[in-house]
Amino acid sequence: MTTRKRVTVTLPIDVLDAANNEAGGNLSAYAAKALMAQAVRDSAARLTAWQAGRLEVLADLDSMQLDALDALDRGPA
Repeated sequence: MTTRKRVTVTLPIDVLDAANNEAGGNLSAYAAKALMAQAVRDSAARLTAWQAGRLEVLADLDSMQLDALDALDRGPA
């Protein structure tokens, strides 16, 4: 069983009304599901940004490696 904690939030009335209409009588479960979905989207966005950064680093390393190979091909100066 998941531990639960009561919280208080302030929402615009139109958001609360829309959520209540969709919640099927269980606003807490609806809010928990919505918050978890948003947390997953936020995590995915951070992962995507991290992956993009890694690709930049790998591209820089490839460039450095190719520069070193080019220098070897030219031989001693």
